[in-house]
Amino acid sequence: MVGVSWAAMVGCGEPADDGAASGTSSESSAASASTGGSSSAGATSNATSATATTTVSTTTAADDTTTAEPTTATTDADESTTDTDPTGSPDANGCPGNAPASWISCENFDAIDDAPNQIAQWDEMGDGFGVEPDGDDPTDLALRITLQPSMVFGGWVSLRWGNGPDGPGVDSPGEDFDEVWVRYSLRTDDDWPGYEIGDVGEIIAANGPNWAIATETAIRGDAAGRLRPLGWTCIFDGALACNGSNDWNGALQLIWQEQGPSTIFGADSAGQTRCLEAHMRLNTPGASDGEAHVWIDGVEEIATTGVDFRGTWTDYGLNALRFTNYINPPPSPLNFWVDDVVVATERIGCD
Repeated sequence: MVGVSWAAMVGCGEPADDGAASGTSSESSAASASTGGSSSAGATSNATSATATTTVSTTTAADDTTTAEPTTATTDADESTTDTDPTGSPDANGCPGNAPASWISCENFDAIDDAPNQIAQWDEMGDGFGVEPDGDDPTDLALRITLQPSMVFGGWVSLRWGNGPDGPGVDSPGEDFDEVWVRYSLRTDDDWPGYEIGDVGEIIAANGPNWAIATETAIRGDAAGRLRPLGWTCIFDGALACNGSNDWNGALQLIWQEQGPSTIFGADSAGQTRCLEAHMRLNTPGASDGEAHVWIDGVEEIATTGVDFRGTWTDYGLNALRFTNYINPPPSPLNFWVDDVVVATERIGCD
């Protein structure tokens, strides 16, 4: 991604709680509006029943993981890079020049002045997104996400890396990644009332020709302010059923969901900058050994293993991080902010 400077990740706050998400399958109806969604591809009756084992804990590191055969890097989920304050001119992927070699995509938004032409997918409705200063420094920009009254769906913004859909700002082109870690800062405005935040990031394997979602881990917050991530697939009998228009009209099928133990997005945490880390590993083709993890401020909130994300489908790996503005409309506009995004082939850490 475009980037000319790099601010070190700001200090992490305290962990928080999570309740029933309003959108277990309700993302289906509204999100399709941005792609001119048509009727379902009929995958509803063919949903795979992946047997996922999920544990929720408050430990500070995930158990060791076994890297899937197709992945490009092998590291334990417990390990994080030790170079925590990289500096230097950005490389071709927007990362600092002396960043760890495992960093494959970086975006701090500071050089974004024409988002639709600099970010791979910018589909904004009703001022649902912006790239603006988050604080007093006019040069320190971040992605603003605004939940609007009377608006269920405010669009989505996707950052891209590796093989996949074309668009501006694609990092690490020509590479495939079956396992990635992401890290970014997330801050609610000082007046955040503890409202349900909805989607705070989706790690996606997107089909190249049409942005169809093959599989994803959607990181969401629920009405109680806790994490409630959802796992989705659109692969049935080895074939992709989504086409970029029918994804949220019934083609995608829920394969796992979990709830974290801590209140992350409550009113008492308003204005705090949190460090969100997530890990997703696609299953070995034909096996049920995929994984998903989420940490807040270095504390593991979610650990899910034994997932069949994609069956035997191997056309594309993990290649996008999407932020979707989709939630029950609040009574007044509410902002939260995303900044300092890093995607890597090993855990990054918060410091």
